[in-house]
Amino acid sequence: MAQEVATSSAALEGGIAIETARGLGDRLRLLNSYYSNLIEGHKTTLPEIERALARDFVEAPGRRYAQELCAAHVMVERELMDELQSHPYLHVCTAEYIKGIHRRIYGHLPDAHQYTHHSGGFTDIAVSPGELRDMDVSVDGRTPHGPPASELPNLMEAFAEAFAPHVFHGDERLIAAAVSHHRLTWLHPFRDGNGRLARLHTGIYLVRGKVNQANLWSLARGFSRNKIGYMINLQATDSPGRPDNDNFFDEPLTADFCRFFFEICLDQIGFMRGLLKLDDVEHRIEWLVASLKKSTMPFLAPEASRLLRAVFRQGAVIRGKAPEIVGKSERTTRRTVISPLIESGLLVSASHRAPLCMGFPMAALPYLFPGLFDPTVVGEEYRELIV
Repeated sequence: MAQEVATSSAALEGGIAIETARGLGDRLRLLNSYYSNLIEGHKTTLPEIERALARDFVEAPGRRYAQELCAAHVMVERELMDELQSHPYLHVCTAEYIKGIHRRIYGHLPDAHQYTHHSGGFTDIAVSPGELRDMDVSVDGRTPHGPPASELPNLMEAFAEAFAPHVFHGDERLIAAAVSHHRLTWLHPFRDGNGRLARLHTGIYLVRGKVNQANLWSLARGFSRNKIGYMINLQATDSPGRPDNDNFFDEPLTADFCRFFFEICLDQIGFMRGLLKLDDVEHRIEWLVASLKKSTMPFLAPEASRLLRAVFRQGAVIRGKAPEIVGKSERTTRRTVISPLIESGLLVSASHRAPLCMGFPMAALPYLFPGLFDPTVVGEEYRELIV
């Protein structure tokens, strides 16, 4: 199964132009955040997350907190992935690295939200971002969870040694990612924010192992859509005793959790493979352009769909080729195709002379990927686009 995850994920990334994959993958970071926080009971919508990234928050306190959490997740994931591109051999399992993730997440939250949170609201217990917990914890409010706080420093060192990315090769990388996800949630190293941190860390760990580097599929989405199975499989493996670096892998139930983990991966890869079939995407682009002409952009040339299809397929198109693609003069192409598409965000370009790449504005996502950006994710304001 690990081998299938690696090859299927690579095939998915290899089937789409790199510039298009990067643009779409960055939009899917909002989905990672949305679903990871949904697992924790914090619900918002993608447009609200996008507005939160621009520091535009709703008034309702609970909704605003969900916005803040999701925006923080997106910003930190972007930061960490950029760093990993610059330093591809980072040891992402050290205590300092993991504490740094936690510190960054809470660094994007206001002072009032630096306290632990449960279904009843905030407590008076400070989160202490980036500091290992100094108290024992319980997830359900009754049963102790994870190791005693006094054992955490040694166990975090053992975790770093057991899951050091550079010691794994081939299929082992996927198995280590699956096992480390459970072990980090079991360690529960901080006073709060452990679940979302573990899912964020696992995404980083996969990329460190050269899997899902463009972020074209979402592990958090898969976990959220089978939240009960996710929680049951985590809890079923919650008995590693007091491991050291020699037996972090020795729990018999580990194989069951790996199987569940890989089933989720393969489900999400398969879902995205179907969604990104080129013929289907091109038909949706035509639908999008026709819909824009009927509504907000009557001046848009219908041939705009040709340029969008070419850009999606090729990743980047030099501007001088655009008139040839749409079959119009340079002036008409610029006025009725390129300019309105750039203004709408469907095309992006580094400068007025740089090549044209695909943009993915929020309003277009329900058209282009309706099975992914449905009303529960994008909110009721986009329902008419989908139905």
